[in-house]
Amino acid sequence: MIIKLNHKFEKQNSLEEKKISKVVSSISPKDFVHLLKCADNKVNPRTATLNPIVRSIEETLNVSPELYFFKTKGLLISTQNCELLERNRIRLSFDDAQTEGIMDGGHNAFAIGRFIYSKLYGTCRFKEWKELKSFWDDDAHYADLEQKFRDYHSPDDFYFSIPIEIITPSDNTEESLANFYDNIADICSARNSNVQLTDAAKSNQRGCYEYLKQIMPKDFKVIWKSGETGTTKVEDVTALACIPLIKLVPLKYFEDQGIDVGATLNKVNIYLQKSKCVKFFGNIIMNEKISTSGKGKYILHNTTVKSALDLVVDIMKFCDMMYYYFPLIYNYNGGSFGRIKGAVSQKPLTTYSGPFNSFPKQSDYKYAYGFFYPIVCSLTELMDLEGEVLRWKFNPLYINFEEDKIKKAFTQYMNIVRLLDYNPQKVGKDSSTYYKADSLMQKLLEMCQ
Repeated sequence: MIIKLNHKFEKQNSLEEKKISKVVSSISPKDFVHLLKCADNKVNPRTATLNPIVRSIEETLNVSPELYFFKTKGLLISTQNCELLERNRIRLSFDDAQTEGIMDGGHNAFAIGRFIYSKLYGTCRFKEWKELKSFWDDDAHYADLEQKFRDYHSPDDFYFSIPIEIITPSDNTEESLANFYDNIADICSARNSNVQLTDAAKSNQRGCYEYLKQIMPKDFKVIWKSGETGTTKVEDVTALACIPLIKLVPLKYFEDQGIDVGATLNKVNIYLQKSKCVKFFGNIIMNEKISTSGKGKYILHNTTVKSALDLVVDIMKFCDMMYYYFPLIYNYNGGSFGRIKGAVSQKPLTTYSGPFNSFPKQSDYKYAYGFFYPIVCSLTELMDLEGEVLRWKFNPLYINFEEDKIKKAFTQYMNIVRLLDYNPQKVGKDSSTYYKADSLMQKLLEMCQ
């Protein structure tokens, strides 16, 4: 696409011999309309939603648009191709949404788009970026919007400048393109530092979760990217994904492959320290013997790690199954779950049926996951490495928790719960609970095989 820049400009090249350049200028609302048709924000680690920041930007555009240029950093754009033309015009490409588009300034782009839409159509119904972008992407809607923009009765409403900065390779050589691809994720993360990015957001930006995204059922509604809607945090999924990866450590798989996984991760961290799980997961996925790196993204190619991650969906479903059965098993072993402090009755039943809402039955209670997370982590006892593939010895989803002998096997584990004062936090972070859970799972394996 071609846009016109308001201010005179030139490519600013790095003095440190990085083959990356930037162009600094501003654009008009008219050129923003064209830009939004072509550029998305998938390169951005966050997705804009309607919030106080967006409303504040809209207020500036409504009340004092002449000050907008001075109040904001505007838009940061990345593009693999940036050709300088005559009369302050510039040609940009947006062919690869993972490396080209709106790197920073997503709230600005969302607010400006909402502002323009509301002026042309009277009010704006879009509360999320994807809704606004979907409207712009529709050719019929876009043609109507362009016509309304040209015919708009009060052009002074659109008399403001939008700061823009463009990051691009210095030239079309392979060295410049490699510099651009290798550094674009780090640049994007750094430029989004006005709201600190989590390690999970950075990992997502680098492609660490792409394989999990491929295998994850849409029903789980994982929030992979900050600002997206959903019910499951990416950190929770990452923590559970570390369970099969932990299994590979004592089997010396990583050691034999010469792979440094960084700091040791134990099962307690799965429940207690999700941030450690994110770092552990990232260290594995970003290892050159596990993934290939291209265009600033990591693409998982290791067969064994793939097979480990293939078990994650079953683990998530087992979480939901345990959420339903744990109170029933507790009651079978002489307890009264409803009397535990923190176990809230859900009668009449709600739609909540576990961490990932995948089990068809709903528990009578809503309670903390710490009670059963050690049992979830003990699923390592059901895994075995056959050749290069990590498999289930016995799929935990086939354990029949309706059987009396299965329920009775939990007696000693429930005694630990009682010794820890029925406190889910103590249960979830006491290492002895995890040893007891491992023994329990070994016993269940013998019963089920």
